[in-house]
Amino acid sequence: MAILNMKRIEILGLQKDRKNIIEFLQRQGSVQLDEMNEESGHFTSIPTASTVTQLDKYGSMVDSAVEVLDKYAPGKGGMLDSFAYRKEMSTTEFLEKSKGVDETLGKCQKINALYKKIQDSRVEIARAETAIDQVRPWESLDIPSSFKGTADTCAFIGTIAEPLDREGVLTKIVEVDPEAQGEVEIVSSDKNQTCLVALCHKDNAKTFEQALRTAGFVSVSDATKHPPKVRIERMEKKIEDCNAQIAEAEEAIKGYGDSRDDIAFLRDYLTIRADKYKVLDKVSVDDSVFVLTGYVPEIKADDLKKKLENHFDIAVDLKDVDNTSDDVPVAVLNNTMGKTMESVTNMYAFPSHKDIDPSFIMTIFYYFLFGLMLGDAGYGLIMIILCLFVKKKYKPEPNKRALVNYGLGCGISTTFWGAMQNSWFGDLPKWIANNLKSNDPTDFLSVHHLYWFDPLQHTTRFLLLCFLIGILHLILANCVNLYKMSKQGMMFEGLVETVPIILILIGVIPLVNSFIGGGALAEIAWTRPIDNMIKAASPVLNTMAIIGAIGVVLGPVIIRIKQKSSFGKVAAGFGGGLYGLYNTASGYLGDILSYARLLALGLCTGVIASVVNQLGATPGGGQWFIFIPIFIIGHTINLGINLIGAYVHTNRLQYVEFFGKFYEGGGKKFDPLSAQSQTFVFKEEN
Repeated sequence: MAILNMKRIEILGLQKDRKNIIEFLQRQGSVQLDEMNEESGHFTSIPTASTVTQLDKYGSMVDSAVEVLDKYAPGKGGMLDSFAYRKEMSTTEFLEKSKGVDETLGKCQKINALYKKIQDSRVEIARAETAIDQVRPWESLDIPSSFKGTADTCAFIGTIAEPLDREGVLTKIVEVDPEAQGEVEIVSSDKNQTCLVALCHKDNAKTFEQALRTAGFVSVSDATKHPPKVRIERMEKKIEDCNAQIAEAEEAIKGYGDSRDDIAFLRDYLTIRADKYKVLDKVSVDDSVFVLTGYVPEIKADDLKKKLENHFDIAVDLKDVDNTSDDVPVAVLNNTMGKTMESVTNMYAFPSHKDIDPSFIMTIFYYFLFGLMLGDAGYGLIMIILCLFVKKKYKPEPNKRALVNYGLGCGISTTFWGAMQNSWFGDLPKWIANNLKSNDPTDFLSVHHLYWFDPLQHTTRFLLLCFLIGILHLILANCVNLYKMSKQGMMFEGLVETVPIILILIGVIPLVNSFIGGGALAEIAWTRPIDNMIKAASPVLNTMAIIGAIGVVLGPVIIRIKQKSSFGKVAAGFGGGLYGLYNTASGYLGDILSYARLLALGLCTGVIASVVNQLGATPGGGQWFIFIPIFIIGHTINLGINLIGAYVHTNRLQYVEFFGKFYEGGGKKFDPLSAQSQTFVFKEEN
């Protein structure tokens, strides 16, 4: 809602208080510190890179331990527990708990060592299984595969890469050399190879071996000193031992599950310390004093100065800065509604000092558009119930509360537009009524005309609504642009640039109503006055559009005359105005047509929801035990897909059609030194 003014803060303190002051500023979380000025005279900085590297190394070790614990001893919390308010901790409590970090770090080392033992054991198991697979075809061999023969014989143990029986092997040998004489025993055979033992007299060894190898024989590669069955038994015993070691290590890891909170604190402790030492590198120091400079929001500056002077022997100086400079960081302050949109704005671009923070301005239209795209009251009620449950049970912190409020706003809008279209999980009420042979529980809405239209039956009416919303959205964007230019001292230029466009947009409303709507507003009792009003005002609105078009053409001319430009530049301005009218007409026509995506997504949600109901009703003739699982699975998928679609396309309309008319962004986000903790927050210090 507002971009905060910043002040320059300069701190001069005693060297002995340097770390304590940094830690105090970190707990306050309201000062962005500058890098050390290299032209600081006799001041220097104390290198801290090695300390930061070591802390980061410890942090990685802790992260690994947490991953191991999550795998073998997962915590009890669910996904929604991440919204819970963090525990408050005083400085004294933090220091007391910090005394145990060395012990906790040792536990993390043990957890990682146990996990490494598990991994090593699994590698050994894989190797043993591979060895068994290699030896398994030789299991029936009752002699070592390294056996070479007796005093009078030579033995050849190996394989031929094809399936053969004894006769087949002997035939291949004879085909190679009829003089080769020997005996063959098949150990095993499959489609890939034949394992065999061949024997011959030593006098015939060379001839027999040459014929055997020519036939495709290959000696066994990993010969055993014992019969293969012995190796298999040894490998199986090794696998058994490794599995026992794995089970033992897993149980030991599970025993550290009670240390999860201490490990989480250690991770935060290391993060805070690493951030502190990164800042210490920015501090200008000499033998007795140090200097810190940075930025602080003006609304916090005086209070911070008072706290610093109360806690330390310190000199604090606050100076005004040029808040239009690009070098000054930007901080924003929004009310509850505006905070829900900050993340949407920041994903596009952080505002600069020249901008107006659009977070609050776009809130109403954002929810309006989101609800129209999702457009099912049943889905909206689910979102409302879930968000209210999270707020009630977990009482989330401001940043997470903004996310919950965002979901709540989207849910309320979705419920409203779903009710307007009589969509409750698609056509679920009608299906229930047909199945129970009773009246549709939503019939009273139709009878009393409390819902406006059925998107499938009144598509034109839906499209009219989309275009009218788009026109209003674009008018608001131009109004914001006018306000922004007036703040920059360009009121006249703003009027010339935006008012003609606003007049054109207002002037095309009757055209949209008559040609696209086809009298859609006149069909409903409670919107008929709006239709009558538009028709009555049509002459005036048409005139406004003409005046706006003339204004677009003459705008550049008027500005050049005000600037006392030459006649040639004024004449060129007229040509530029004609070209500007063409760009305005084509550009805004495209912008308005872009809002047809509201129709596409709105129809998509309702149609798929109705199809899910039909699928559930068809197989069993409306039997509940068939319908319910199909209903739950189908609507869950439909809700998930269309939630993403509504989110993406609502953001797109904000970024392109809305922001494109006034918002530049590109500001340097205010990034204060703070205690980045996931498990606790520091209590407020006086």
